[in-house]
Amino acid sequence: MNLPAGLHLEPYDARTASDAFLGDLTAFTNAQLHERQPDDPPVVPAQLAASLRHLPAFVDLPAWVVRDGARIVAEANVALIRLDQNQHLAQVQLGVLAPYRRQHLGRVLLRHVTEAAHEDGRTLLMFSSNARVPAGEATLRHAGARPGLAAHVNQLDLASLDPQLLERWNAQGQERGSGYATEVWEGGVPEADFPSYLRVQQVTNDQPTGDLDVEDQHLSAEQLRAAEAHVQSSGRERVLAVVRRTTDRELVGFTELSWHPSRPSLLAQGFTGVSPDARGAGLGRWLKALALQRALRRNTEARFVRTENADVNVSMRRINEDLGFRPYSATTLWQLEVTQAQSYLERSRASALQANL
Repeated sequence: MNLPAGLHLEPYDARTASDAFLGDLTAFTNAQLHERQPDDPPVVPAQLAASLRHLPAFVDLPAWVVRDGARIVAEANVALIRLDQNQHLAQVQLGVLAPYRRQHLGRVLLRHVTEAAHEDGRTLLMFSSNARVPAGEATLRHAGARPGLAAHVNQLDLASLDPQLLERWNAQGQERGSGYATEVWEGGVPEADFPSYLRVQQVTNDQPTGDLDVEDQHLSAEQLRAAEAHVQSSGRERVLAVVRRTTDRELVGFTELSWHPSRPSLLAQGFTGVSPDARGAGLGRWLKALALQRALRRNTEARFVRTENADVNVSMRRINEDLGFRPYSATTLWQLEVTQAQSYLERSRASALQANL
């Protein structure tokens, strides 16, 4: 299936793309962002460039854009993450600007994504859709994808936050958390704590995955260092709150908040987790309160905090709702077998040929 006249396909390398190209890609990214999250400040080219040019070495990212003249009107990339786990999986991002939909641009990009995944031995494609862009869900259903995990982006309006609530959670944590001590790190992980931080990262595998066909992920020390280097190179500011047992000083929980200096009004709440043997003492609330207090002292321009929670993650949703988070938008993770994508593309090609007879 070919592109309409006047449009052309262009592959790109995220790590080596020129400033001019990344400026064009940023304009496309902001158009997509405005459709999904219309209240957001725009991403600046330097932010996107820093994120793409410093991808960890264990991530390959074949990528393509469709241009109408100089303007990027569609883009797709497929993350091939080279870990010992989930070697069957390819994570796909694919978007088309609203005026260019229903012109087969998505199918052209899907063909390249599917070929790249197949050539790398991947058997499953994973996509994300946003309820504010219903065309995404409709297209995925038409291709035969199945929903794997429903979630919501939840938002905390800091104007409505009761500062005393954070103080209460802090006090309750100190009262109930006998035998534990908290710390707040700014920026990177202290070298002396890196082995313990690597171990506590395993708690991320406890989050619900619904019907997704995914395996637990276990980063090596080298891979976690690469991921941490990507955070540092991205230009984002970060607050990392941790809790440790006082007996052996082993880390048993953490949470992180981050923001980009070019978009200080938005704080991103990252993963919050506590080891199973330390749960039930209010450590999650304690960590969240400490991190948010520190972040608000460092970033006085913050107005909102955003996080994404699976709908089935009842325990984390309860904590966030008690803090004041409310639903902002609905998202879904979808799975599409590579063989299903190939069949869908072949059917589409045959239909197009038939239509032209």
